Amino acid sequence: MNLTCESLVEGHLDAVHAYARSKVRQDDLARDIVQRTFLKAFQKRSQLRDPLAARGWLLSILRNEIAMEFRSSARFEVWDEKDFEALPGPEDEEGVDPSLLEALPDVLSRIPEAARTLLLLRYQQELPYEEIASLLDLPLGTVQSRLHRAKATLKAVLNKEGLTLKGGVV
Repeated sequence: MNLTCESLVEGHLDAVHAYARSKVRQDDLARDIVQRTFLKAFQKRSQLRDPLAARGWLLSILRNEIAMEFRSSARFEVWDEKDFEALPGPEDEEGVDPSLLEALPDVLSRIPEAARTLLLLRYQQELPYEEIASLLDLPLGTVQSRLHRAKATLKAVLNKEGLTLKGGVV
């Protein structure tokens, strides 16, 4: 399978941008980092062994680009009203309490970064545990146990707000 720049962008731009936006919380900065991610991916496309794993590979490059951005510029994370736009809205999730969806950005901001990253990779990006383990360079069991703790932390913060998860949302 011949991997072209167009196929990388068309197939994965939305997912990569959504993840970048959820991590850096500034749309202009997210777009810049996404652009650098796709440029680097295209330059190094020969290193991708399995084109079916392109999304995980791109997210790995993106994660490194985000880390380099914050290391080099010592930027602070800033939350604004448009945070987590890529997360489902009330019209996307039948049976989910709209107040839960409205509170989610604030709730996620109050849990540790590592837990938030795992939750976003699993539930926003819908990555399987194995792909998350590979992306974060962690053993599968570690990803599973940390994700379990992240969900427990999220539920505890939601409970403090008087909100609950129903129907196995998380």
